[in-house]
Amino acid sequence: MSWSSEPETLRTDVLVIGGGAAACMAAVSAHQEGARVLMVDKGQLAKSGCSPNAHGGAALFQKDPNDSWRVHAEDTLMSGGFMNDQEVVRVLCSEGRKFVHRLEEYGALWDRDPDGSYAVRQFGGHRFKRSVFSADETGHEMMNAMKREVFRRNIQVLNETMALKIVKDEERAVGAFCWDIGTGRLIDIQATATILATADAAGLWPSASERQRGDGFYLALDAGAELADLEFIQYHPTHAWWPFGVRGSVSESFRIEGGWLLNSEGERFMERYDPEKKELATRDKVSVCSYLEIREGRGAPHGGIYASVAHLPAKVIKERLRVIYRKYLSYGYDVTKDPIEIRPRPHYHCGGVRANARSETTLPGLYAAGAVTAGVHGANRLGSNSLVDILVFGDIAGRSAADYAVRAPAPSGRRQGAADMVARVERLFDLAEDKPLPTAPMRRRHVEWMDSRLGVLRNPEGMREMLAEVQRTREEELPRLRVFDRSRIYNFELRDALEMFYRLDVEDMVCRSALMRTESRGSHYREDYPRRNDREWLHNIVWLRRSSPGKDEFVHEIRPVAQTVIRLEDVPAYAGQDTPWH
Repeated sequence: MSWSSEPETLRTDVLVIGGGAAACMAAVSAHQEGARVLMVDKGQLAKSGCSPNAHGGAALFQKDPNDSWRVHAEDTLMSGGFMNDQEVVRVLCSEGRKFVHRLEEYGALWDRDPDGSYAVRQFGGHRFKRSVFSADETGHEMMNAMKREVFRRNIQVLNETMALKIVKDEERAVGAFCWDIGTGRLIDIQATATILATADAAGLWPSASERQRGDGFYLALDAGAELADLEFIQYHPTHAWWPFGVRGSVSESFRIEGGWLLNSEGERFMERYDPEKKELATRDKVSVCSYLEIREGRGAPHGGIYASVAHLPAKVIKERLRVIYRKYLSYGYDVTKDPIEIRPRPHYHCGGVRANARSETTLPGLYAAGAVTAGVHGANRLGSNSLVDILVFGDIAGRSAADYAVRAPAPSGRRQGAADMVARVERLFDLAEDKPLPTAPMRRRHVEWMDSRLGVLRNPEGMREMLAEVQRTREEELPRLRVFDRSRIYNFELRDALEMFYRLDVEDMVCRSALMRTESRGSHYREDYPRRNDREWLHNIVWLRRSSPGKDEFVHEIRPVAQTVIRLEDVPAYAGQDTPWH
C-alpha cells in the first residue's frame, strides 16, 4: 500500500486537536469569537478524552467567606511543590468561578444543598470546601454539556482522525498532517492557529486510561515548542484493584465523604503518617504511604490496600457515591457493607507543553490547554483542579487562537513536515526487513518497566535500568519495528507503532529528568534523596529541540522558578520544611 498519494486539503481559521472538555471549550470559545473551527479527535468526541471519567468535582466556587482565589492559589502551589507557573495558577484560581454558570447554560447540573446553594466538597490538599460536583460523575455531566454546545454551534468535527505532525511555515504552526483512521485518507489541514488539547502522557505507565499516550507532548516538541516537569507523574492513591474487572480510579469523593484507608491489621494508617489530614492528604503523599504499607507486608491479600465506607450511612453512599456503589454491586460487592481493595496507579502526568497564561506555547501559532500542558499543577496536581484547568485554559486558548487568526500574516505556502511522516509509515509496512518486530510486546514491556522503575518509589538503579532499556530499544528494536496488518482502515497496529516513536522520546526525557532531580518533591519521590531541597532544586527542567547542520537533538535547560505571585517564604505552612518531601 502507498501513502505517497496527494493528501486531501482542508482549510480553517482554528484547528483544535483533541476531543475532551479542554478541546470542546477551546472550540466553542474560538467559534464564539467568530473563527471558523475544525476539531480532530483520535477517538470520538466526548468519549475518547479523559474528561468523561472525572468523578469527584471541580474547584470552581469559593463558598466559605474565609476562602479566596489567593488561598486556592497557595493550596495549589503547596501541592505542586512550588514548581508551578505562578501566573498560570493566578489565572486558574481567579477565573474559574464564572464557569459554574457557563456550564449550567450549556445544560450541566450541579448538586445543590437544601437551601438551593451549590453543594461543595473538600478535596485532599484544599483548605476549604470549594469543589462543585454532580455526585461522583462530574466529568461525565460536564462533558455532555460541552458536547451539546459543540453540536449546537455546528462546529466541524473529524472523529477517529490522528494528528501525525504539526505543519510549519517558516517558524510558526500552520495546521497539521493527519490520518483518518476510519477511511484511510491522509489530510493536510491548513490552519492559521492550532490548539493542542490532547490528554497527557500517563499512558506511558499502566494508566487507567488508554487515552493518555503522549501524542500532544511529541507533536509540540517535534514542532519546536518546549516541554517541562516530565519527572512528575501522579499516581491516584485509590485505583480499583480487586475484584479484577472493576476498572478505573475509585473517586477521591470516596475519601471526601468519609472513607477510610486500612491496612491488613485494620489500622487507619494515614493517622500515623499525617495525623491532621489523614486520608485527605494530597495524592502524592497518600500514594507513597500506601506503597510503604504494602511493601512492609501490611497490604491486602491481592497486593493492594483496603478502602472502606462501610461505617457510613448507606443512604449517603447510594446518593453521593452512586457510580462506585453501582459498579461494585455489579461484581457482587456491596460497599455499604464491606471494604474494597485499592492500589495507587498512574493517573496524571503533571508535566507537558509549556504554555503561558494566554495558552501560547513558544512556537507562534501553536496554543495548548488542559492536561497536555505543564505549569498549572507543578510537581503534583490537587484533586478537582484538572476540571478547572480544562475550562479556564480551554476558553483562553480558544479566544487567543481566534485573535491570532485575525492578526497573523498570510502564510508563505512553504509547508514543512509531511514528507518525513509519510516515509516513516511506508517503512513500517516494509516487511522485507530481516526479523521484523511487532509493536505489542515492545509496548507492554515498556509500560511495565515504567511502573516498576519510575513509579511511586524511585531509586537510581531502577531509573538507570529504564533509561538503558529506552536506549537499547531505540537502537536495536525500533529500526526493526513493522506493521503486519496491511489495512489502511482502522489499522490500530499502525497507530500503536507510530506511538512507539513518541513513547521512546518522552520516556527518555522522563528518565533523564528524574535522574537529574536529586531530591523528593511532589510526585517525584526518591528513596536515596527523601528530602525536599529548595536551595538547589526550586527549578524546572525544560526540554526543547535544537537543530544544527547535520544534527537534530533534544536538549534540556534548568531554569529557576519565577515566584511572581506568592513567594515560598510567604506561605508558613510550606516554607522551611525539610522533611517530609511534600
